[in-house]
Amino acid sequence: MSKRIVFTVARGKPKFAEMAMGLGRSLRLIGDSHRRVIMTDIKGYDWERYFDEVIPVQGPRSALDKLTALEVTDADQVLSIDVDMLAFKRLDAIFNYCDGYEFAVQGHLEKEGVFHGVKVAEICAKYGLTEMPRFNGGLVYYERSESFADLLDRMRKVEQNYDEYQFDPFGRGQHASEEVCMLMAMIELGRFEHLIPQEMQFQHSAAGLVGKLHIDILKNECRYISRQRFCEFYEPILFHAWRYKDFLIYWKQLDKLKALEQFEDRHPTMYMSRLTKYSRSIQRRILKMRNKI
Repeated sequence: MSKRIVFTVARGKPKFAEMAMGLGRSLRLIGDSHRRVIMTDIKGYDWERYFDEVIPVQGPRSALDKLTALEVTDADQVLSIDVDMLAFKRLDAIFNYCDGYEFAVQGHLEKEGVFHGVKVAEICAKYGLTEMPRFNGGLVYYERSESFADLLDRMRKVEQNYDEYQFDPFGRGQHASEEVCMLMAMIELGRFEHLIPQEMQFQHSAAGLVGKLHIDILKNECRYISRQRFCEFYEPILFHAWRYKDFLIYWKQLDKLKALEQFEDRHPTMYMSRLTKYSRSIQRRILKMRNKI
């Protein structure tokens, strides 16, 4: 049986640790049973509470950190997700769908637009393509195989020579964009890896939001309408907060999860409040009077 893991990376500032803890808390709250692994250099967090394995950071920051799980674990199948995600459904559907794909990202093919500062039409013309994959690197699935190892090796070469490709620098302490490295490796190897259809709603960032974002982690609620190709209703498995890290609504969800942890620490298993006990006592009397107990 294949060994499946959920893999995430938290490096640098404490805010990334807070996000990663939120991800771990949401996965446990939703009851996802997949083994969770985090690679981090951030100290002072109770990682072991929500992650089955904690791996020290390996080497300097890389755009491809999230693709190294097979090198530091015994996993065969990896679902690598960014720390700024919250889980609203268990991840079985993602693993089951991707099973057998050596590399998969969620996206679509396109002919127009701009990709990290370069026009899509120019990229297509330069490499003799009629269209190219457009995807979000926040969720990546990959499997242990020689084919994936070759793809990763090519991605690393793209990262080493990133400036030659004339894409915009990524920033935030990381010069190269993971999406650029992935795309150029696909193009150079002639391997257009599997694109998970957006309709699967494995992950979404509420880009193009129409109306209100209805999100409440304690009610297991994440739903909204988004206008991308056209107006669509979304209830994703994973909410990707990269567009909402600067909004209070995301951080309020992290605070709710943290408060739930504090409640757990203060109360024993099978806890029953005084109000509930009092209500039960009254209702038992009523039920006895009706000869129900």
